[in-house]
Amino acid sequence: MARTLRLDAPEHEHLYHLAVAAYAPGRQTDAIEVGPEIQGIIDALDPRPAAVYNTRYDVLATNPAYRNLFGVPEMAGTGIRNVLWTLFTVAEEACPVVHRTRELPIMVATLRGAYGRHTGEPAWESFVEQLSAASPYFAELWRSGDVAPPGPRVKTFRHWAATDEIRMTSVSLSVNGLPECRIVAYTPADEESGEQVAALRRRREA
Repeated sequence: MARTLRLDAPEHEHLYHLAVAAYAPGRQTDAIEVGPEIQGIIDALDPRPAAVYNTRYDVLATNPAYRNLFGVPEMAGTGIRNVLWTLFTVAEEACPVVHRTRELPIMVATLRGAYGRHTGEPAWESFVEQLSAASPYFAELWRSGDVAPPGPRVKTFRHWAATDEIRMTSVSLSVNGLPECRIVAYTPADEESGEQVAALRRRREA
């Protein structure tokens, strides 16, 4: 079937997991806690922003630099510790991601890639349903059916206290003992962005 549909590798894997999910009801949902060892690792990465996400983009742990850059735990006023919920429900001018129409479709495609392993799980189905209701743009992207794997990217962010845009390279690392969770670390992509991050840190510590 995958050959007939001419699916690429991520789409083929997504189709496989959808088929498996139909015969595996009651699969465990994503891990919701991290231990002090993992928290210590991301804290040690400061001044580089770092966090632990699950495959639904719930924010499970953060370090001070990440909280300073993205406004966790308030998540830009939404009160929900989920990256997608924040990016799709805040006003565009308040969104920390500059190129929303480029970055958000990739994130939704990555979410859909993980969704195949959780089809029918109440937490996942409720999340998709509620975010679709809250954001017509998310609902449109979700209906597209695009699938993508997570990977390193250069993303551009804005911060109200920064004098210019901040370009960061994001890298994801799997976490042993926390299924479907990853450490996401951000490194300045150029000297100017590094100076912006350093200035935000000085402001935080002042």
